[in-house]
Amino acid sequence: MTPEQTFWFGAAFTALGALIGALATLAAARLTWQRQSFNEAAAVFRAAFVEETYRLRKGDVDAFRVLTEEVLARQTRAKITFEPFLSAHERVTFEEAWVKYSTIPNTMAPGSLNNRPAEIREALRQIELLLKSAQPK
Repeated sequence: MTPEQTFWFGAAFTALGALIGALATLAAARLTWQRQSFNEAAAVFRAAFVEETYRLRKGDVDAFRVLTEEVLARQTRAKITFEPFLSAHERVTFEEAWVKYSTIPNTMAPGSLNNRPAEIREALRQIELLLKSAQPK
């Protein structure tokens, strides 16, 4: 191989190495951005449930009084912000849990002290299912 050919081979492989390195850096930066964006949206989503989880765990108020339309509207806004970060498979599971959670107030017997513990457990169970999707990555 002539010195000129050696030079061009070296230059070509240097350029190829630089291109591969740039693509790897770009992929790593994109992955970091996606993870950071997911974690931010997940934190907002989790925060939307803190007050209601606290009140339900106290157990001295009926679940339907905790899960009001205003509460569900606030949580729905957080859900809309968070959903785009879920995969198609995760979104199906998440949506099923959301439907069960968001309809809980419509299936409860207001003021029934006999049903209060079961209703509270069910509401907390549905919240836990929703929050599983929002664990930090």
